[in-house]
Amino acid sequence: MRIFILLCLLLILFLLLIFVLIRKIRPWWKKLLSLVILLIGIFFTSFMYVFPVYPAVESTGDYSVKTDSVYVVNDTQITALATSGNEREIPVKLWFPEANTSAKIPLIIFSHGSFGIADSNESLFLELASHGYAVASLDHPYHSFMTTLSDGTSVQVDMAFMQSVLGAQGSNDLETSLELFTEWQAIRVEDLNAFVDHLLADNIEGLNVDNIDTEQLILAGHSLGGSAVLDLGRMRSDDFVAVIALEAPFFGDIVGIEDEEFVFENEEYPLPILHFYSNALWGKLDAITTYEMNSRHLDNSAKFVNVHIEGSGHIGLTDLSLVSPILTNLLDGGLNTKDPTQKLKEINVYTLGFLNDVLN
Repeated sequence: MRIFILLCLLLILFLLLIFVLIRKIRPWWKKLLSLVILLIGIFFTSFMYVFPVYPAVESTGDYSVKTDSVYVVNDTQITALATSGNEREIPVKLWFPEANTSAKIPLIIFSHGSFGIADSNESLFLELASHGYAVASLDHPYHSFMTTLSDGTSVQVDMAFMQSVLGAQGSNDLETSLELFTEWQAIRVEDLNAFVDHLLADNIEGLNVDNIDTEQLILAGHSLGGSAVLDLGRMRSDDFVAVIALEAPFFGDIVGIEDEEFVFENEEYPLPILHFYSNALWGKLDAITTYEMNSRHLDNSAKFVNVHIEGSGHIGLTDLSLVSPILTNLLDGGLNTKDPTQKLKEINVYTLGFLNDVLN
């Protein structure tokens, strides 16, 4: 009903604009004033249509939540993506419960998708923190749409990276695609490794590791970020207890190409996985060579849990669906048919259940 009313209002405003433009109105300043008022009305009505105010997903836990930011500096091996000299600064946003307890708490380490931001799934982060978990979400400079370094410098997404991601969608050139997958993964995994290494060494200013249970670290990520954490989980399985992926291919498990299909690692994945899928891929995994490893894990078990969020597209698995459901649906090709708060609540419920199972 709200969208219908806004569309009707826009139509009325446009008709009035045309009427004022073609009608002779004297004195001239009255016509100018009418045009300005109508244009302002069209702008704000359009803004309300594209960016409606949806209520935040209410957290259900007992704890209030605190937020903070820390920064990790790493000597990068990929100097083209350095933020200063040969160093790469990685901003990390934190969500943690405001609890009067000396007990150590599990930490979820999150990596956002292509062109995403550290806050991309804040509804999930707030829910987790309200239930006693800590969350650290990395901003990946040049992969993030925009991030801010410790000195206030803004770093925008690298246009070459954006073009390569968009150009690779649906590509049949597997060799070039594999080169790009490897390139994209490299900086993500390096960032994640840097954060984990600094965490385990208690070398992150502003983060009290005494409050973190480093024996209960969980990896999580959306899309490309999910691919990166799946890769790191295989590489460093002794450091983590589980992985949560929001519709992410196993890029790191591709070992070659044969008969125009990707060849994947044969060894079973070492950690439990909770994997969310949207309407974009559910029911299609076995038909896409990039997702062969995902297809292998479709038989739900205690170790590998797959969840289909019905009525959602790929971007609809993030909080962008709250900020602008219209824009999200355009990006997702009209796949988002369910109320965004309901979809995000489902993700929260399944995530809490999975964590309860693997940590207890």
